[in-house]
Parts: sequence; C-alpha cells; structure tokens
Amino acid sequence: MRRIWGSSLLAWLLCLLLVACATPQRLLPQDALKPTEPEWQGRLSLVIHSTPETALSAGFLLRGSAQQGAIDFYSPLGTTVTALRWSPQAALWLEGDQQHSFESLSRLTEKATGAALPIPQLFDWLEGRPVSVPGWQAELSGLQQGILVVRRTEPAPQVVLRIKLD
Repeated sequence: MRRIWGSSLLAWLLCLLLVACATPQRLLPQDALKPTEPEWQGRLSLVIHSTPETALSAGFLLRGSAQQGAIDFYSPLGTTVTALRWSPQAALWLEGDQQHSFESLSRLTEKATGAALPIPQLFDWLEGRPVSVPGWQAELSGLQQGILVVRRTEPAPQVVLRIKLD
C-alpha cells in the first residue's frame, strides 16, 4: 500500500512539474488586438522608493499599442498572476475572476503597481524612440542587449522600472 502511495505521489509531482514548465496562457483583451501589433516579453522589476519601499518582479507579455493593448504578468511558474487591458473605452485590471475598471490607464497602473506608469511612452522606448515625459528618464542604450531602464525622479517617490527582454 505504501509503495502505491509513493508511486501516486511521484506521478502527481511529475504532472505538477510538467504544468509548471508549460507556456503561459495568454489572456485575450476584450477587443482582439491586431495580429500585426508588436509584442515584447521578458522580466521586469519595479521599485518604488517610498517608506516602506515597494518592489515588484514578474515575467510579462506586453502587446498592442498605446491606444489599445494588454500586459499579462506571470509568476515564476508561468501562471498568469494579473493582467491589464486598455482601449479608448476602458482601462481594466483582471485578477483571477475579478475585474476592476478605471477611468484612465495612468490610474489603472497606479492602483495595480503603486505608481502611475507612462505605458503609452513605454511602447516608444521599447521601439528605441527617445520620447520625453516630464519627470521620467529612459536609458535606451541597453536596448541592443534587451535591457531598458526607466526612472521617475519627479514627483516623489523615485520609481525605477527595469525590463529585460527575452
């Protein structure tokens, strides 16, 4: 009996390992994105130098454009933790079975991460275009190696967003 239990446990652990290695499932935005829209994926870390300091780190998949897009955030095991969706009509935060609606993408990112992030300009920066955003500085020199670092110096608190593309 004990040997059967051990074999069952081993089989269950093997299945769990295979599921953890699976490709993350993409959640689709409410309006389908154009297949020609660019997408980026990799890892990101966000540090908000507040008291207490806030730090987030996750795998991500960013698709679409500044006008209509989606970001999925993944755990280290590849499961979708949360997702952000936006269009001219809506800004949504999807978390499990819950959906939260916001009046703007800026307000959505502030609630989801703790800082209002310049998502529309993030598309430009990832494309290597040096657009200016008051209070934000983007270091585009590492893009050839798949690295983007963006810092907010004003208003306080300071925010640092690091992206490593796959």
